[in-house]
Amino acid sequence: MRLPQSRLWARRCVREKVLFMGEARFAWPARSAPLLNVSSDEGEGPVVILIHGINSSSQSWVHVVPLLVPLYRVITIDLLGFGKSVAPADAQFTLEEHVAALRATIRSLHLRGRFTLVGHSLGALITSRYAAIYRRDVCQVVLVAPPVYAASAYVTEFADRTVIKSYLRFYKYLRTNRETTQRNMAFLARFFPSPALVIEERYWAAFALSMEHCIEGQTTLADVAQISVPVEVVYGSRDQIVLSDSIERLARLQNVTVHEVAKADHIVRPAVAREVARVIR
Repeated sequence: MRLPQSRLWARRCVREKVLFMGEARFAWPARSAPLLNVSSDEGEGPVVILIHGINSSSQSWVHVVPLLVPLYRVITIDLLGFGKSVAPADAQFTLEEHVAALRATIRSLHLRGRFTLVGHSLGALITSRYAAIYRRDVCQVVLVAPPVYAASAYVTEFADRTVIKSYLRFYKYLRTNRETTQRNMAFLARFFPSPALVIEERYWAAFALSMEHCIEGQTTLADVAQISVPVEVVYGSRDQIVLSDSIERLARLQNVTVHEVAKADHIVRPAVAREVARVIR
């Protein structure tokens, strides 16, 4: 008997995990995955679920929620290990674990019908994998400032390959030099006030392991290629985390539309919030 495509994709993800990450990092079974903190649930109408980025919380969406609530039921969820979501002691913060926890939490809400899933930064990577596996759940996907980095084997231009490698080396440096990273982030926060720049002690494991397993070891382009519903990509022209090569690769995929916000950076400020609200339908 031939398995549905979603189950085939799910099995493929598991096989990749065994080969590249080892058995110790399997996601929890669906029934035992930890429930995440539902930070807010406001409004009525079609459901929109907002997933924040790394080292952040649902507060990232402070400029987005008020724009959506008049027309939608808006749900914000804290990712595993961030905000008020508590992670199990053995959590490895793999993409599979993040998706399993998100899936369990969404199922606990007993939603009727499909919903729009919106992810920012790390949340965009988790959103992509979720939508690739659970196709029947979503009607639209919005990826905000997705840090997509193609595997170097698939990047033909030497300059682009060099840039990607430099980003990945930088991320590895951040997660393997704890004291230096925390000190530098705290210093930068004095000049650019942002909760995402201060890595609290309780978030360090979630930050470092999510960086390693989700951002550095990602398969986002392959995940997005599996999504059959419309995918909207929103990014800022001054976002140094998002690479132009990655945006071009995303734009070439079926059902993907990209939207550039002039003079915007990686943080979800009012201009980006307005564009996110505009593309949701």
